[in-house]
Amino acid sequence: MTKPLAGIKVVEIGQEIQGPFAGLFLSDMGADVVKVENRETGDLSRWASNALIGGPDARNPNVSAYFLAMNRGKRSITLDLKKPHAIEIVRRMAKNYDVLLTNYRPGVLDRLGLGFEELLKVNPNLIYGQGSSWGPKGPWVMRPSRDTLAQAASGVMIKTGTLDHPPLPAGMFVADHCGALSLASGIITALFVRERTGKGQRVDASIYGTLLAMQAWELNYTSLSGKEPVRGNRCHPFLRGVWGAFATKDGYICLAGCDDKRWPSFCKVMGIEHLETNPDYDNPTRNFHGAKMEEVLDQIFPRKTTQEWLDLLHGIDVLATDVATLPQILHSEQARANGYLMELDHPTAGRIMVPGAPISLNGEIETKAKPAPEYGQHSEEILLELGFTWEEIAAMREAGAV
Repeated sequence: MTKPLAGIKVVEIGQEIQGPFAGLFLSDMGADVVKVENRETGDLSRWASNALIGGPDARNPNVSAYFLAMNRGKRSITLDLKKPHAIEIVRRMAKNYDVLLTNYRPGVLDRLGLGFEELLKVNPNLIYGQGSSWGPKGPWVMRPSRDTLAQAASGVMIKTGTLDHPPLPAGMFVADHCGALSLASGIITALFVRERTGKGQRVDASIYGTLLAMQAWELNYTSLSGKEPVRGNRCHPFLRGVWGAFATKDGYICLAGCDDKRWPSFCKVMGIEHLETNPDYDNPTRNFHGAKMEEVLDQIFPRKTTQEWLDLLHGIDVLATDVATLPQILHSEQARANGYLMELDHPTAGRIMVPGAPISLNGEIETKAKPAPEYGQHSEEILLELGFTWEEIAAMREAGAV
């Protein structure tokens, strides 16, 4: 299978999620991604073992699911960027590679002589991808951050959770991951522009800016109406009624609205024919202001299992699905059929399922994932590719640069 970014070489100087996940996306699209890891510690995610998260009785306690998630399919080189030799290695990479990708805080690589302007002199065709928390300008540039803070500052958190509890972050690192996809999209766009102009450029993307862009409807509503939406509670701040999750006999079911075309059939299946023409349950009310609708459905859904309800609702084309657990997702036939889950042969854990790329081209589905690199596994291989001799590599190791 020939992938669209085959032949593109990327050096990734990143940590944790935003930079590494952007690199993972480029790798999934065929790029050769070389991960630069700290010589002393490696990527911080290496130390987030399963035992740390789930306790000593977790399976594969010494494996980091975190590192595997962000770095499968990459190559690893270990460098001490405080050493001149290490800086020279990165500069040689920049000269020979297509992309430098980082989510170090803005200015960190500049102080090391690895900023965009410096490296553009080395390689005028270089794409320099800078991921950040808050963006390249403004008073917050140097403010430290992580995913949860971006959710808080962007307005996502204040709209998430039930009305009687504090604001809640999402149950995943939505800011980091989506910010990474923004960064990867910008890099791919810059590569396309380079094909036309022959020139490299700098790409900036932030997790804060990405979350703002993802709230276009909500922010535009406040801008236009002057009103602050209430917290979403069990669904979206604008959508309440035949929306969100409801408890069934054995789990939860999720609905996504019911229009006038489906409403009569929905009423029949749910046993609420007496509400079909009631103005308190008309389309705008039951879908946007449906507190009464929620109360009705809360009483009915526990009478059957989730699958029983799904069979009935899918039979009348109502938008519904089960609320899946993570173990259920790992066995999802739908996810496997599209390559959203792939098999990976792990050196210690054996064969496991891991998330794959959400994009396919020409109907070609990837079913096998490559493992994440061992710490510094490809250091010598990469240095030899860059033209360093064995004697030079030995000297750099002696100096503590590699």
